[in-house]
Amino acid sequence: MDSKALSILIADDHPLFRSALQQVVGQLYPQAELHEAANVAELQQQVELHRGINLLLLDLHMPGALGYSALSWFSGQYPRTPVIMVSANSHPDTVRRAIDHGAAGFLSKSTEVAAMATCIEQVMAGERGLHPGLDAVGSGASLQSLDVADALASLTPQQFRVVSMLSEGLLNKQIAYELDVKEATIKAHMTEIFRKLGVHSRTQAVLALASLAVEPPPALVEPPAG
Repeated sequence: MDSKALSILIADDHPLFRSALQQVVGQLYPQAELHEAANVAELQQQVELHRGINLLLLDLHMPGALGYSALSWFSGQYPRTPVIMVSANSHPDTVRRAIDHGAAGFLSKSTEVAAMATCIEQVMAGERGLHPGLDAVGSGASLQSLDVADALASLTPQQFRVVSMLSEGLLNKQIAYELDVKEATIKAHMTEIFRKLGVHSRTQAVLALASLAVEPPPALVEPPAG
């Protein structure tokens, strides 16, 4: 594809790493349109503003997302747009689950620039399931998390923002305040969210969403005091 016609979105909440990815992509496709987002709300705004995104580079730990929720929602809404997940957490379970949830590739934030560039080019050429230099022989996504991912994929952008705030423990009136809408609107969204998730309460919804959470790799878990 002609780089003039390419539109690429880089979603990461760390400005320095976002800039580093822009340099890598800019060298590969100097005439492509590059867009950026620092959280899920900005990601949604950029996708709405720039129709026809050709590639999304998505940080695993984006503000406004829980684990693989943003990947699941975006992949469901825009199935033709490949997503490369990027994270400092490159545990085999993390990589495997990202691929199971629809990522076209997975890059560690410590991956060398040349390997990043090659992976991006391969994904743009149609290859899938790439994870250069990483082990993906880990526990895959559970059936529950795949079901939850399918449900999230059917949510509207506003419903996805509501469900993200729900997972953070916000009450309906707090969510309404954050989104500048009436509490009745949030209650209506909740009813639809519960229906799509197949649950009947906030507690059940939070438990279902927890299946998409990312466990810290063993090396990052503090050993017990003793």
